[in-house]
Order: sequence, then C-alpha cells, then structure tokens
Amino acid sequence: MTTSLDEGELRQGTLARPDQQCHWRRLERREGAGNMVMLHGAGVAAELTWGPMVTYLDAWRTFLMPDLRGMGETRAVDGRERPFSLDEVVDDVEAVLDAQNIEQCDVMGYSFGGLVAMRLKQRLGTRIGRMMLLEPALLEREDRATMVRVREGYAEAARAIREASTPEAGIVAFLDLIAPHRSRNPRAERMMIRRLAQRPLGFANALDCVTDAVRHLDRDVLLEAQHDVTSVVGGKSLAAMQDYHSTLAQRRPDWRYIELPGTDHSLPFQKPRRLAGLLQEAPSLN
Repeated sequence: MTTSLDEGELRQGTLARPDQQCHWRRLERREGAGNMVMLHGAGVAAELTWGPMVTYLDAWRTFLMPDLRGMGETRAVDGRERPFSLDEVVDDVEAVLDAQNIEQCDVMGYSFGGLVAMRLKQRLGTRIGRMMLLEPALLEREDRATMVRVREGYAEAARAIREASTPEAGIVAFLDLIAPHRSRNPRAERMMIRRLAQRPLGFANALDCVTDAVRHLDRDVLLEAQHDVTSVVGGKSLAAMQDYHSTLAQRRPDWRYIELPGTDHSLPFQKPRRLAGLLQEAPSLN
C-alpha cells in the first residue's frame, strides 16, 4: 500500500519469512540523505512509537520502520504467539533490510529495539553507521549482577501478563520497574497500559527475550562492536541508567550521552519533537 503525505510517500507491506509475516513501513522523503532504520520497544508497534517523531526528522531521506516479533502487524504464519530469541528478531530485521535494498543505514532503537539495534550492529558491522539508542535494554545499569537480579522482576511481570485474568497487573509491575518516577496521572497511566496491552503475550515474550539476553549475552563484547553512538536517557528515569550512560560517554570518544529533561522511559511519546531535534543536532562522532 502506498500513501502520499505532505512530507513524502509512505509505503507499507509484509515480508514473508519461514515462520513470520514481518510488517514494515517505509517513508520516502523528497529531501534529506541516507537511510534511517527505526526499531521500537517491547509491546508497542512501529507506527505508534515513531509516527509522532518521524514528522520532525528531516535529515534522512528514507525511513524504514519494521514491526518486531510479537508486536504490531508482524505475526507468526499460524497466528500463534510463541517465545522468541534476540537473534530471531535480528534475523527478521536483517531480512527486511535486504528485501528493501538498504545497504547502508543509521539505526535508532528504543528500549527493546535498542538491544536489537546493538546486536544488529554487532552482526553487520560497517553496514550500520550512526547508532541512536533511546534507553536501550541491557544498558540499564553498570553492575551486571544487579541487572540480572532486577530482571527477575521483569520475568515476574511477564508471568503475570500471561497468567492473570487480565494483563494489567503485570503491565503495571513492568512500568514500576522501568519508570518508577513516571507521572501517576490516571489518564497517562491508562494510555500506557492500553498501548502495552494490545498484544499482551507478544509483550511478555519480548520481556523474556531481554531477560534471556541479560543472563547470557556478553555485554562487553556487544559494546565493543558499537561505534558512533548517541544515547538518550530521560531526566526522570533511573539514576543508575543515567550514571551508566554518562560513564560510557566519559570512557569512549565515540559515545555521546544526552539527558532529556522532563521525560522518563516513555520519552519518544512524551517529547518527540525535542528528541528529534537533539538527535539531528548531534553530529557524527566518526
């Protein structure tokens, strides 16, 4: 399907893979240069995550926004929700890149999508240029033992999403872990819960995917593969996350850290225009 928009031409479609139907959206601008691949977080599809923000991104010409496994319009061939691994998600993204003839690209990843972006960079190397990581999973705190222990809470939240009569309690448990200082405005809270409840089993599977990566992935090797990184953490987000990203920027000349005031883990939804401006103002570190 192709739609003409003021800012360019939007197409969307589905890539058939052996076990998945991978949905994608592609925006072609009349201005700008290069390709940007945008990978959303757990539980919320590409359109809902990136729709408000892509309006303000004009540095790139092509924007590719796939729905990751368990979310949006990407579904198993038989329609069932099944657990999945990080590398299966990366396989899907790489296949969409190939099918869309994206040979070189920058990547923006939010939360779960940030982890997928880092693994994609580790696999594809120089095919990936600039990395823009918005509160990426696996970089929530420096101490690995603490991170593993905290992830057990996410595993409990995933179990509650699967086993309770409604997924709400598990979703709130997730929000309490990832955004303890968020606004408790009832309307905002209902909106977040509603977003994450659209495909609750897919969301739970994504949480477990990250927990498995925390337990088994070599984070030091993963980080070594990253280059030209800009990471953004909300000003109201976990202090441990802010400290770790600040430390990474101090240790590495190819890592820039930005704190976005007034936001928590929902930063792409809360301040899409400001976030887009900060990312476009930041020059390449190469």
